[in-house]
Amino acid sequence: MPDMDAVVDVSNVCWAKDIEPWATLPQLARLRRLTDAWRGLYGAKTRMDLVVDQSLRYKVPAAERREFDRMCRTGELVNVPYADPVVLSMAGESGLKVISRDKFIDLRRRYAWIEGAAERFYDWRGEHGRLSFVPSGIVPVSGQVVSEAEEEKELTRDGLRDRKDVLGFAWKCVSRCAVSQRWPDRILLWPAVDRGTGTPLCPDRKCRRPLVKAGARKPSRQIVIARRDDGTEIVRFPLEAGTCVEVGRGALTHGINLDGLGDQHREAVAAVSRHHLLLALDDRLVLSARDVGSSHGSELRRWGGRALGEPRRLAAGEEVRVNRPDQLVLAKAVVVRMSGRRYSPDVVYPDSGDGGGAGTAFADPNQ
Repeated sequence: MPDMDAVVDVSNVCWAKDIEPWATLPQLARLRRLTDAWRGLYGAKTRMDLVVDQSLRYKVPAAERREFDRMCRTGELVNVPYADPVVLSMAGESGLKVISRDKFIDLRRRYAWIEGAAERFYDWRGEHGRLSFVPSGIVPVSGQVVSEAEEEKELTRDGLRDRKDVLGFAWKCVSRCAVSQRWPDRILLWPAVDRGTGTPLCPDRKCRRPLVKAGARKPSRQIVIARRDDGTEIVRFPLEAGTCVEVGRGALTHGINLDGLGDQHREAVAAVSRHHLLLALDDRLVLSARDVGSSHGSELRRWGGRALGEPRRLAAGEEVRVNRPDQLVLAKAVVVRMSGRRYSPDVVYPDSGDGGGAGTAFADPNQ
């Protein structure tokens, strides 16, 4: 019998309405039934680490709270603010199986080992009063799907889910900070937001002054630029329909200067040309890219349904359509892709398909 020691996502189990008792509220009794069923299959001494969100204490019936507190005091429950990262850290360090219905999509970037260890993740089935266990169905997903899941939690956390008054507008800073000097009429980056008041603030950490509206934001797609070596995000920004932006390492008139986004990334972006890539978004929200004659080149990697394909180098001046899961690699060091995050609640994002070929005509970046 394989080693079936496991870590359990307790809140996930306690909310499972297909485990007795049949009730609306989460139930600790469900956890007991599940652990008994697992140990009944794999032995009474099988290790089962139980990790629970602190908030569950206030959701279980009042009659179970004393038992909840007792289990926390004795160490039977590992009581943490947010269980998912702890569950995955314990599983990753000790090789434990994971019992949860969560696909952990929002944590795939942080715990990259998940997709290569699908056989370690288990779901349960309740039939005729008995529990059985099956693979939970972990499969590879694109960066866009991960971004959507990350956004879901991020918007909830920051209270921005319905903030059309922030997300639906472009903004400008009227101070004399670096951001206002670079983009005096319309900041290309997303604003920061004061979590207490909800006020849009300048994204320059040295400024953080309240912003002024610069008009309604057109339908947009978010562009993400990240390091290729470890996936660390360098910057993300909205690209509005009917506009284009240049990406490079110089003081660009209407663009993203990767060399000016912090010393921690300067070495990673050193091979990117001063004028490297032009991105354009047409009125149908189709994204196109063109290498503008960079020294170390740009490569396109198409998403094949389960993984990215082999890179194809773009010829200087070649224009290609970039689909949502595809990636562009600049100088073999920096990844450019569309985000799955949407932010603007009223924007509908049509599927741009999987095909390649020519895209939009580029507008003057200074317009």
